[in-house]
Amino acid sequence: MIKTGKHLVLSLLVMFAVAMLAFAAAPVEPAAASTKVTLSVSGNVTPDYLNKIVNQIAAKYGVNPDDVIIKNAGGTTGNYCPSTPSQAKPAPAPTPNPVDPKPAPAPTPTPTPAPSPGQAGLTADEQEMLDLVNQERTSRGLAALVADPDLVRVARLKAQDMIDNGYFSHTSPTYGSPFDMMKAEGIKYGYAGENLAGASSVESAHQNLMNSSGHRANILNTNFKKVGIGVVNGGPYGKMFVQEFTD
Repeated sequence: MIKTGKHLVLSLLVMFAVAMLAFAAAPVEPAAASTKVTLSVSGNVTPDYLNKIVNQIAAKYGVNPDDVIIKNAGGTTGNYCPSTPSQAKPAPAPTPNPVDPKPAPAPTPTPTPAPSPGQAGLTADEQEMLDLVNQERTSRGLAALVADPDLVRVARLKAQDMIDNGYFSHTSPTYGSPFDMMKAEGIKYGYAGENLAGASSVESAHQNLMNSSGHRANILNTNFKKVGIGVVNGGPYGKMFVQEFTD
């Protein structure tokens, strides 16, 4: 999906069993994982045109569209949103081991406003985004997501890394894919996903995500039970937002 103006949003939804974490059956990964193509854009670029250019570049260089990294050279730009890869069905056996439930941290840090019990010491922006996400879910009869401290840490690291290294992509030059990051942090999962957004406010970022089918699917996914939200000030859009989801 594409968003214009001074906002960026990306989504990635990959669901699979622990038995398939090696991605042996994932056709979406390019043969050479290190191949990247950087596209610099400036001025006013329509979403349709940018989407067309990204796909042409990906075809020309034989890379996945997800590996076309867009850098904003100034001005208002439209931004390519990579498509969500195919969902891998979990193997019927063995059943993935769920992440061991963790008690709410006690005492919970008290930013302004203080987070609700069990909300992993979220900042005001992070708590606001969690509330908006859970409003979307509960209004549709879905269970609210629980903020997980480990996922919050990963989300904040990813948001800061994008600001520090001037990129906007699911693949970090520092940490690799979001799933690489989760495994490095000892996070176990059967299903996982990531949403990214750049905007000047929580409300704007949330609306952009909900207006994109891929991002909305992550937010409303019934397989997800936990979320980590990281909001870091900085970057060309004012704030960087990362949502990490697991079951």
